[in-house]
Amino acid sequence: MSSSGNSVELFERVKEDIPERQGRFLGEEKDRFYIALSPEEVYELSPLAYYVWLLCDGEHSVGDLATKMSSDLGLGVEEVIEPLMIALNGLTSVSLVVIKKKTSV
Repeated sequence: MSSSGNSVELFERVKEDIPERQGRFLGEEKDRFYIALSPEEVYELSPLAYYVWLLCDGEHSVGDLATKMSSDLGLGVEEVIEPLMIALNGLTSVSLVVIKKKTSV
C-alpha cells in the first residue's frame, strides 16, 4: 500500500482527535522556524511543519485542520491529508504537538 493510502487510513482514525501545539516560537530565519520546548530543546521546522504547528490550537480536530489547509491552499481536502499527516507525525514524535482524544459531550 502507498504512503498516501496509509495517510488516509490514519486520518480516518484520528480525524476527530484534537492536536495541541507545545513549545514557544523563537523566531524564523530563511524559511526555517524555531520552536523551543525548553532552553535545551529547540527544533527547526519547515514552513509546512510550522504552518501545521500553528493550526494545532487545542480547539480544532485533525479533520478541521484538513479543511482549513484545503481552504488556505486552494486544494481539495484529499490533497492535503498526506502532507498534514506527515507533518503531524513528525511534530508529535518530538512532542511539539500532543493529540487529545475527543471527549464525548
